[in-house]
Amino acid sequence: MLSLYASRVAAGEWRDYALDRHEDMAVFSIFRHTHERPLYSVSKTQRRGQKRPTFALFAGPKRLKSSASLLDVLAVFEKLPRLVQS
Repeated sequence: MLSLYASRVAAGEWRDYALDRHEDMAVFSIFRHTHERPLYSVSKTQRRGQKRPTFALFAGPKRLKSSASLLDVLAVFEKLPRLVQS
């Protein structure tokens, strides 16, 4: 996840991130600018009694992908539009 983040920072698409922890969830949020809402958020949820965590990708309130595999969730970024610089 950090490798993907670093490549998008190097390309000038993303500028900042935040890590949040809730009772049974951790969230990695990605920002274009520090003082804006996150462009994307990747969550990891593992409820009590659940053997494997569930990962999800959100664009604002919209869930783009949910999977038991973080790699499946991160693969969605390859299909999303990218910032083009001239």
